[in-house]
Amino acid sequence: MEQLSSKPLEGKRVAMLMTDGVEQIEYTSPRAYLEERGATVVLLAPKPAGATVQGFHHLQPADTFRVELDVADARPMDFDALVLPGGVANPDQLRMSRAAIDFIRDFDVEDKMVAAICHGPWTLIDAGIAQAKHLTSWPSLKRDLLNAGAEWTDEAVVIDARLVTSRKPDDLPAFNDAIFKELMVAAGTDPGPTS
Repeated sequence: MEQLSSKPLEGKRVAMLMTDGVEQIEYTSPRAYLEERGATVVLLAPKPAGATVQGFHHLQPADTFRVELDVADARPMDFDALVLPGGVANPDQLRMSRAAIDFIRDFDVEDKMVAAICHGPWTLIDAGIAQAKHLTSWPSLKRDLLNAGAEWTDEAVVIDARLVTSRKPDDLPAFNDAIFKELMVAAGTDPGPTS
């Protein structure tokens, strides 16, 4: 059994980028998982720090979450990984934010891990990093991702270099585990075989 007391991710900083309409469990589950292992997680949004983001449980409004840093003020160099939760409205709005898309693109340019679940991979198209990548997502995004030049597979987790994608909330255990394993690999190194 894994020893959580050792905090293997201590010193790692993870940005979670989202806005209103986020699928709540796709934010709360990875955040709790990473924090339990010692990572510092920061909620970024295209809103000022202190504003709130409305979470959803499918189509029902759920909890609100306080923005910790405006994505316009964030720098990829200050983080080890980026997590993009899903929900339909959340990535749809992020795609309209130049600061959000630039932040996602810059993570890829710096060869840092980007992890996206459910509808989260939608933003990868606008960031220009879906092309020639092996991805998965919520099934309704399949055509959009294929049209953007990605290879799409219906699997719980797909890892292509430093890009981790999953399909839905049921995949969260595998998604969280993949994020953890990728965070244990130094940026700029070969993560080994990919799916």
